[in-house]
Amino acid sequence: MRITLGSAAAALALCLFAAAPAGAAGSADAQLKADINSFLGKLEASSQGLLKWQGADRMDVRDDGDGAVADITGARISIGMDDKPDAKRAQISFDHLEIRRVPAPDGASKLSFVLPQAALLTTPDHDEIKLTLNSASGSAVIDAQSGRTRESQLAFAGARLDDKKTGDWVSFGPLSWSGKLTGSGNGGWTGPMDLELKKVEFFVAQGPANGAIDRIAYTARSSGPDLAALNRLRDRLDAMREENLPPEKRLDAMLDLLPNLLSLFTDAKGEGTIEGLVVRPPKGDPLVSLKKASIGVALTGLSGDEAALRITVGHDGLTVAPALLAAGKVPHHAIVDIGLENVGTGALRGILQAASKMRAGAKAADKEQAQQQMIGAAAMLNPTFRIYNIAVDTPDVGIEATGEAKGSPLSPKGYAAQADIALRGIDALEAEAGALGPAPALYLPLLKEIGTPAKGDDGTPRLKYHLTSTMQQLLTVNGSDFKAWLVADDAGPGQPRILRPALPVMTGADVSAVQHALAAAKIAVPQSGAYDGATAAAVFRFQKANALNADGIVDTATRQKLGVKPTAAEPPAKKRAN
Repeated sequence: MRITLGSAAAALALCLFAAAPAGAAGSADAQLKADINSFLGKLEASSQGLLKWQGADRMDVRDDGDGAVADITGARISIGMDDKPDAKRAQISFDHLEIRRVPAPDGASKLSFVLPQAALLTTPDHDEIKLTLNSASGSAVIDAQSGRTRESQLAFAGARLDDKKTGDWVSFGPLSWSGKLTGSGNGGWTGPMDLELKKVEFFVAQGPANGAIDRIAYTARSSGPDLAALNRLRDRLDAMREENLPPEKRLDAMLDLLPNLLSLFTDAKGEGTIEGLVVRPPKGDPLVSLKKASIGVALTGLSGDEAALRITVGHDGLTVAPALLAAGKVPHHAIVDIGLENVGTGALRGILQAASKMRAGAKAADKEQAQQQMIGAAAMLNPTFRIYNIAVDTPDVGIEATGEAKGSPLSPKGYAAQADIALRGIDALEAEAGALGPAPALYLPLLKEIGTPAKGDDGTPRLKYHLTSTMQQLLTVNGSDFKAWLVADDAGPGQPRILRPALPVMTGADVSAVQHALAAAKIAVPQSGAYDGATAAAVFRFQKANALNADGIVDTATRQKLGVKPTAAEPPAKKRAN
């Protein structure tokens, strides 16, 4: 296992959080030592084997007023996954740790710890990565009855990792982290969590490249209606970790918990952001810079009758060096904001209840019945899918879309969907069509004809498209029926072909006849004998001018209006005998 500075930073975070023991409350130095040993003994199970306590050279505990202090010398924690018989693990060593315990309100206790200024991360290949910490400390308030952490905090003024072998380094800080779980007056609970890391700088010698990040942040908010029920679930999860069940037994135990999960949460929201990213060579202008990027997920209404899910991903202010990507192609702004609304939680619970029966040892008949129950429950979901906003902007081209679709895909009764799309810079797309492959060159001319001209808020020209879809009318675009684009309508033996844009491009006498008829009708079109994008656009203009359904496809009605004599489709070429 190769340990890089990135994985070393992740390991550091785990070890820092692990340094806040979550043992039971008590008093006196003996109790503090017991709490620490109990916590460290559970470290491997609680981290799914990623962290293992390897011991310490010495642990001294002394009374300090109404509390106690533990001084730990030579603490060692290994990091890695034992997924292979010969798996190797890294190890992080702390020269000295100090853990202090004092009483807290409601019979709880508060543990605070101070980390040393220097530590050492040794990779499985025995390479050494030096860790330097500046004013690193944290605290945790431990509940007297359950022994669980009510709230915790972690902070340091700065940190630095140095790889002695490669010369790579990363520095970061200040960092602040806080989280807590509190009960509410009605028996419910809330659980806010906040993380902020500033001034990240790094250097990669093999690049070579260096860079910086101004700020990384993550904020989460969750809540539920029943703290006692949540604690019962946590008790079961703790027991499962300590039992060290084999994988199939662990899966069965998790399946047993599934049906009760939804009722525990009212909502769960989280958003992560990164600001001020710059990557540059040792000398010269930045290769990549980014003003801000974010990702957010929000689950709401889980414990009620209807739930909703919303996912938002986006960035602003992206620039890329011209040597890497032409400026006109850089998406300086992008957002994908989509969600599901009106999701029936009763149907969701039915799906989870059925899924809980899909265990490895279940009879085939029971599994089949559970599958049917899941399908039946899914048909009752009847969600609304929303596109709140999807947008991508480069200096030359931009696209923006909103829309919604109602109805379950398993129960299409009442299905309806609509979307609005605005496109900027189609001329720039046409200019680059050759470099983008055959498909854009084939479809862009028709797309240009279909769009309704408009202007954006900034005054730049746009082409707009309004799309609708129902079970009766699969697709309309700006009022025209585009069903023929979705349903195959190949000509039978002795019947004229339906001419449409396709790859490979249709060619033949019937295409030439249509092009001649368009020219006779004063519709400009190349006489190429190929049904290309320009021909489809010309057919669209003819259809629109003659009150036909305008879709760029030559069907029976369009052929008749053009006055083109039907020509039977040529039979497929026979393979030459060897």
